[in-house]
Amino acid sequence: MDRPRRERFDSAFRSRSLREQQQFLADLWAARGWDVSTEGRTLVAVRGGETKRIAIAKDSFLQTRAPPADATVIVALGGRDWPDATVYSVGDVFDMARYGLPEAQSDRLFSAHFGAVLSAPVASRPRRRWVRPLLVLVVLLLVAAAAVATGTIPLSGVQSATQGASPTATATSTQTPTATPVPRSIAPGFSTAGVENATLLAEAHREALGNRSYQWTIGYRESVAGSQTGSEVETVAVEAPNRYLSSVQRSGTLRAFPRPTASEDSFADGSFRYARRPAEPDGVAVRVIDPESVDGPGRQAVRAESYIDWYLSTENSRVVNSTTDDDGTQLYEVVGSGNEFPRSVTYTASAVIEESGLVRSMEVTYETRDGVRVTVWFEYDAMDETTVEPPLWAVNAR
Repeated sequence: MDRPRRERFDSAFRSRSLREQQQFLADLWAARGWDVSTEGRTLVAVRGGETKRIAIAKDSFLQTRAPPADATVIVALGGRDWPDATVYSVGDVFDMARYGLPEAQSDRLFSAHFGAVLSAPVASRPRRRWVRPLLVLVVLLLVAAAAVATGTIPLSGVQSATQGASPTATATSTQTPTATPVPRSIAPGFSTAGVENATLLAEAHREALGNRSYQWTIGYRESVAGSQTGSEVETVAVEAPNRYLSSVQRSGTLRAFPRPTASEDSFADGSFRYARRPAEPDGVAVRVIDPESVDGPGRQAVRAESYIDWYLSTENSRVVNSTTDDDGTQLYEVVGSGNEFPRSVTYTASAVIEESGLVRSMEVTYETRDGVRVTVWFEYDAMDETTVEPPLWAVNAR
């Protein structure tokens, strides 16, 4: 099935009954290795010596559903924070199901509970209008025109003088070499031939982000002998270059380096950056954002610039498709292979790049020299629609 989108999952999950929501969460936690049972409105998940009591809460103008007092994990459908519990949003649940499980298992979970609702195309995503048939037609017309011009195909109703009157006379064919199309520049470092300079493209991506708000999801997954051994997923909500909230979810055991995901949760309010560190007083480290960087591109845009430079510096690349988004933005799908970073073999990369140079999504796979299969990916969502509120752990430290 097509990989379900976060916005479609959010709508589908909220539209289900409480019992259906509970069943999905029960199957999700079970897929992650927990023994799950139901006690009324609470799911009890046990693994080893650890127990979690999971409940669904809603606090809105139209409806309030308070969680049981003993809940330790709350899936919040809106409203206030619950300081005595670990709180997950619907988006967090989506990330756990999509990126915290092996891909085939994740697909089965979504399909079992939501079927085609999530696999159907999302209206806000690009409608693919492939241009390849048009290019083929143009090439055929050019070849035909060249053939007419050189006499290899006579014009209708006109006989070549060199043929004379004999119907058996054969004209000598002269083939005109096909001209190699000159690559057309699309964005700095990127043309119709592929990624020509990843450093320039990375800079263009940083510039394209500018002062826009967005949600940026970065994933990292390892597997050995076909079985997933660990993963990290970082979700970054950016309201402005120096106002953002980053949270990281980890599962399993990871061996390889480097990894693109952050090592800690963090929040920045434009003046200060707060990092969640258990060893610090109050569990939070607070740093002043360098005044010289306040008007700059921001930490997250600079990170993305580095990743694009690293991961898209392939030995070979080419554009394989072109599409047009609903708002008229031209998108290009590019694939590449071969990269000395990060000391890998069987390296492949794919990306969707806007005509502005913004890399909308990217996925890289490679194998380390000690046999670990690595997948790195990122994608952008909610462009110009993202706001950030300080998390409770940062509010207590302010």
